[in-house]
Amino acid sequence: MGWWFFTRSAIEALTRPSADVDACDRAAEELARGSLIGGAVHHASTVMRDAWADSRARAAVISIARDLTPAPAASALRVRGWIAAVSGATILGLDAVKPVPVGPLAWLLPSLALAAGLLTMLMAAPLARAADHRRDGDKVISR
Repeated sequence: MGWWFFTRSAIEALTRPSADVDACDRAAEELARGSLIGGAVHHASTVMRDAWADSRARAAVISIARDLTPAPAASALRVRGWIAAVSGATILGLDAVKPVPVGPLAWLLPSLALAAGLLTMLMAAPLARAADHRRDGDKVISR
């Protein structure tokens, strides 16, 4: 099979012209930016990027994201556990008021999510320590 790979590679090298990919990309970008539609799209994207950088919506999104993912690992685990617990409780509540029953075991998965969320909230500190220990590469202390 080595001769086949060599022959195929040699024929491809002889028949395929070499292309400067970076030059082709620059030429395509200049062509697109020089066109009427490309210039309008580039101008619109610049205006939107500048508006997004100074917008109140961006500040609100960053604030919410910062609150949902706090810096300490234990706090982040508590928030994620809270989200899972609330999701499970919401699904159980909605299934309870549903006019048509879903099925005999429809309660199982939301109950597991609720229990896992509560357990994660309770065990956040030990779980964070275990994750940090695992992330550090399970350093073994020799005696």
